[in-house]
Amino acid sequence: MSEFTWNDRFKIGHSIVDSQHIHLFELANQIVEGNNDEDLTHLLMLLFQHTREHFSAEESLMKQTRYPDYERHVEQHNQMLDRLIEISKTVQKKQWNPSDMKLFISNWVLIHILEDDMPLGEHLNQTHDSG
Repeated sequence: MSEFTWNDRFKIGHSIVDSQHIHLFELANQIVEGNNDEDLTHLLMLLFQHTREHFSAEESLMKQTRYPDYERHVEQHNQMLDRLIEISKTVQKKQWNPSDMKLFISNWVLIHILEDDMPLGEHLNQTHDSG
């Protein structure tokens, strides 16, 4: 059974962002189910690449629609990317802890979407840019 299950409560109402979030859930599940360093390294690289693309798309939407919380949201993105880099280093050193990985992904994928991306979705819907 998957650790992270996508459902409608995670939808922010923007088709592009929602489809990227669904892919994040898929990658998150693959990562927490990973059990060897080689697979985990590859999956983290995919997650990092997807995350950068996703954050870039979100940040572009925020700029286009003059999202009032832009700077704080971008700072959160930067902090998550920094943390992802740190985790990648622990995997490379073969010092990763599965529970740390789950906690990071839970905090990021679940909490960030629910607490930080939802207001963005409301803003996007108010500006009639729902993808």
